[in-house]
Amino acid sequence: MNKILEVNNLTFAYEDRAILDGFTCSMNEGDFVGIIGRNGAGKTTLLNLILGNLKKYKGEIKLFGDNIKGNNHLDDISYISQSAVSAYKNFPTTISECLKINLRRLKKNIDADQMLKDLDLYDHKNKRLSELSGGQLQKLGILLALIKDSDFIILDEPTNNIDPAFTYELLEILTKLKNEGKTILMVTHNMEITNKYLDYVFKVEKGRCEVIDARNV
Repeated sequence: MNKILEVNNLTFAYEDRAILDGFTCSMNEGDFVGIIGRNGAGKTTLLNLILGNLKKYKGEIKLFGDNIKGNNHLDDISYISQSAVSAYKNFPTTISECLKINLRRLKKNIDADQMLKDLDLYDHKNKRLSELSGGQLQKLGILLALIKDSDFIILDEPTNNIDPAFTYELLEILTKLKNEGKTILMVTHNMEITNKYLDYVFKVEKGRCEVIDARNV
């Protein structure tokens, strides 16, 4: 089975404060994995290292078999942050226009209206981003990441500001993508809902990784 992510003996510190210390984990193609840990444990730091946003580390990070220092594979990754597209809130554009711009940039030809319906945004498609609620902005961020159709999807607390009903809808969408062969890594605090969807969990504690059966969390 193809290795999508390999992290070997990863060590990272902010100035003199060690965050990750000998962190090691790996993911196979088609895995749906959660990341858990207390606040400040290093979950988001790990994502930023994988994405290449943080550079000064010891150890090795590989994506699709390549060391990220040689090939970061950003074209093969979709990233959904804790506050997806909130920075766009004051942009003078609508959901529909934003989606069309991204589809043109990515040279994708898909049924945009159906995707808007799947994420309960169709009735809001002509609203300006400044008119959207926090949850609607988060859904738009999820949509913009999904249309990229990447092989590796990374999510950092994607259900922030989203109602419980859509949380289940999102997890069903992610499960469908997993079943299509996508690999998914998701930071979550909501294991009561997400555990039955995950294959296993990376618990970040004292700078290291413990692999746990999701059903035992």
